Amino acid sequence: MSATVGQARDDVAARLAAAGVASPAVDAELLLAHVLGCARPQVRLRRTEALTVQQARDLEGLAARRAAREPLQRLLGEVGFRRLTLTVADDVLVPRPETEVLAGHAIAATPPGAIVVEVGTGSGAIALAVADEARPGLVLATEASPPAVAAARANARRHGLRVDVRAGDLLAPVPEGLRGRVAVLVSNPPYLTEAERQAAPLEVARHDPAPALVAGPTGHEVTDRLLAAATSWLAPGGTVLLEVAEARATAVAARAEATGLVDVAVHPDLTGRPRVVAARRAPRGPRTA
Repeated sequence: MSATVGQARDDVAARLAAAGVASPAVDAELLLAHVLGCARPQVRLRRTEALTVQQARDLEGLAARRAAREPLQRLLGEVGFRRLTLTVADDVLVPRPETEVLAGHAIAATPPGAIVVEVGTGSGAIALAVADEARPGLVLATEASPPAVAAARANARRHGLRVDVRAGDLLAPVPEGLRGRVAVLVSNPPYLTEAERQAAPLEVARHDPAPALVAGPTGHEVTDRLLAAATSWLAPGGTVLLEVAEARATAVAARAEATGLVDVAVHPDLTGRPRVVAARRAPRGPRTA
């Protein structure tokens, strides 16, 4: 006789807990909801219902992959990000809840009709959130990874949002005519060292693409390039916003000041950790290269 939904939930939760999954009960319910084709709250309401043979097989396969610490979002095929539901693709960084804070700062900094550039868009999460919640004139997103370019374009089509996704390294794909006109430059760039990546939770270390995580030996390599570029790409008074490693937030802020950017601030993420560095190009004064 097949296990009931309630029994399966408890069994999967115990298995995930033993594997070191951070939220085993929640993940078990979400996997069951996926298999049953229902919303998570219905899982408990259906706890006495017996799983079909096929449902039990599907759940076993998903539970085994989650116990191996494959990200839950990849197993479900999508992730919620602010008001959007994004398709999650293999070989593309999974958007995290902490990055919703970065997107919120970008939305708040975007005046109506403004030009917004996101560097390293991944699945398109930040650029699409800005297009969805602000009133920009142009949102342009760049990405070096071909799978991520495809994922971002697919998510833009899914939601009918106008985001110009371009392939290339950092700001190289941005038209030269936009130099000095960008109101918001935002990025969740690579900011880890290789040692930090290897020490990260297994969902990250094993399954997120290393080029999206590792900046170089110091972790500052990409943020330094973006801060230097901000001084010429931003419009006077424009804002640069970077998600950074908690341990380097103060150092990144100091580096922003050293480039001549002003109003430098460090903002906390959802857990209160310093993770977003914000700065502006001075409203007046000569543009630097």
